[in-house]
Amino acid sequence: MSHQSASPARRVGVATGLTVLGVVLSVLLSIPALAVSLNTLAQFTVALVLSELGFVAAAVVFLRTTDRGLDYLRVRVPDLRALGFVVAGTVALFVYRLVAILGAQAVGLPLAGNSVTQLAEQGVLDTLLLLVPLSILVVGPAEELLFRGVIQSYLDGAFSRAPAVVLTSVLFALVHLPTTWVATPDPLAVGVTLAILFGLSILLGYLYVWTDNLVVPILVHGLYDALLFGLAYLVLSSDAVPEGASMVA
Repeated sequence: MSHQSASPARRVGVATGLTVLGVVLSVLLSIPALAVSLNTLAQFTVALVLSELGFVAAAVVFLRTTDRGLDYLRVRVPDLRALGFVVAGTVALFVYRLVAILGAQAVGLPLAGNSVTQLAEQGVLDTLLLLVPLSILVVGPAEELLFRGVIQSYLDGAFSRAPAVVLTSVLFALVHLPTTWVATPDPLAVGVTLAILFGLSILLGYLYVWTDNLVVPILVHGLYDALLFGLAYLVLSSDAVPEGASMVA
């Protein structure tokens, strides 16, 4: 059966397999950085870059094995309309995050942390500063390439756009399960945090739908993470960390 005529179930299976492949490649590629003797910041940087390349590698595997070219990704230089979506989308993600976190705290739901906040709270604040450019140059492009550019587009070939966005967002949220669980091994806290990440992914998915340009969710994802890490640095460096605060990125 060709990929062009693949059934919805097959497409979901391929999308899930690509997600698993991305995670496996991320782990395998980051192992060398964890095995060599480097200072904490350098080791974290190399491991992060290599792990994000795992998502890129999974996307490349799909494009090569299905004989799809770069035009499949719908990457174009953003025009003024697209840049407007970038600004509005970044603001929307921040507003959503604020409302979601305040809502969770209002009803007494816990939130999970992550390995980045753990490093920062242990005194390696330079990690947060380093993540500002890395979010824009590495994290946003790598994750959006796989999840929006490849997986969402592939699922869109068998479903209407809404189910494709939702299914992609489920996979995107689940990818963050290991790091959130390691940081906070509390099922409820992890579940709440993944639900918030699911919502963030829904917004990113629709930005891709509305603009038909992968550069838009790439920029929004990268800018959102970069601003989040920058603000976290300012808060943590001022020793004014709110009780129960959590970073959802």
